[in-house]
Amino acid sequence: MFNRFLSTLSLISRFPIKGRFIEKFDVSRMDFYLPITGIVPALLGTLVLCGGYLLTASPLLTVILTLIGQYLAFNLFHLDGLMDTADAFLGTFDQEKRHAVLKDSRIGVYGFFAGFAVLSLKAGLLYTLFPYLVRFPAPLLAYPISGRFSAALIPGLTGPAKPDGLGALAKDTRPYRVIAGLFTSLVLWTAVVWGISALLSLNEPMYGPFWGLLAVPLVSPLGSVFFARMYRKHLGGYTGDALGAAVELAEILHLISSLLVLEWINVP
Repeated sequence: MFNRFLSTLSLISRFPIKGRFIEKFDVSRMDFYLPITGIVPALLGTLVLCGGYLLTASPLLTVILTLIGQYLAFNLFHLDGLMDTADAFLGTFDQEKRHAVLKDSRIGVYGFFAGFAVLSLKAGLLYTLFPYLVRFPAPLLAYPISGRFSAALIPGLTGPAKPDGLGALAKDTRPYRVIAGLFTSLVLWTAVVWGISALLSLNEPMYGPFWGLLAVPLVSPLGSVFFARMYRKHLGGYTGDALGAAVELAEILHLISSLLVLEWINVP
């Protein structure tokens, strides 16, 4: 079980895990473990945010440091998938040309714009949410779980576009295992945050209002459906780039929905 988790984590992160801790590379249950891997970037974001604010006392600088940490360790891979997707689908290309664009390591103007837009939106949302982040970061910084859940759903909605590559590794995805992985990740994340709150003897727990975790299953499938339909229509199925694009979109949707709920319930 732990070997499968580490195998999945090594696939979507820059941590040198394979040689030291993985006996045999096994991602046969990536559908279950992918949402659970979201706990690691969520925890990293929480630690960087709290530590950065203690050191700098600057909300803007803290948000930037948090994003730098998460992207260096995890999300650069997903951001690349989003930018490749933008280059392939925002232009007027046929199917063969889209495949070629997805394989091209160069970034086009559409990809640059998409990357800039996502990073700007995420930084702006985190900065806007900052007064709530420093009080209860756990539910708001659970957005990496939303992203990985969204990516894990795509192979359950459509088949791979080609028999090889990252996309083909998830071809045996089952939706019930993805949902089980989501709820397992939420339980584990809540337990981790409760443990940190107890260790630090915080008067106001870091998890704050429980509603924040409800944003995960509600908004993540929107990105999954969008990219699954687009890739199926224009390429005949998904690729690894679709999974990366879904991660980035779902993380944005999580933050937007959190902000809307906060404004709606008027949290002081």
